[in-house]
Amino acid sequence: MKAVLFSLIGLSLLQSILLLLIRDEHFEKILKLICGVAMASVLVAGVSEFDYQTYAASLQRERADIRWDADSVKEEVDALHRRYIEAQCEAYILENASRMQIELTEVDVFLAWNTEGYWYPVQAEITAADSKEDVTALKSLIESELGIPIGEQIWKCEDGQP
Repeated sequence: MKAVLFSLIGLSLLQSILLLLIRDEHFEKILKLICGVAMASVLVAGVSEFDYQTYAASLQRERADIRWDADSVKEEVDALHRRYIEAQCEAYILENASRMQIELTEVDVFLAWNTEGYWYPVQAEITAADSKEDVTALKSLIESELGIPIGEQIWKCEDGQP
């Protein structure tokens, strides 16, 4: 394509210079006709030499890259959404434990993907500071409010006792 443009520019410059040098009206018309035919042939040659297969292949590659970028953005948004829900569930457990005066040192909530298209909590790993605390009320609250069954709540204690 560059060669076609350079050829057209060169022909235009040559025609301009020759038109400045030629003063005869009859020769000017002939020169314009010759240069017009030359420019048209350069344009036709440029279009006929254009590699449409390479162009089509590059368009397909660009479309695939765009699709890949869109998919990766969707995955990233999905991961952020999942992490946000996990953090909200963990904060909810910590807040309620604090209200019940139960000292927790660590809470990890795990989510699963529902076939209806959303994340929901399925399991929680909770570490309490002291094994002597009664956590039955908190277990029931987690089950009723977050939907994590008591059997899926894994409780640990920092003092090493279950």
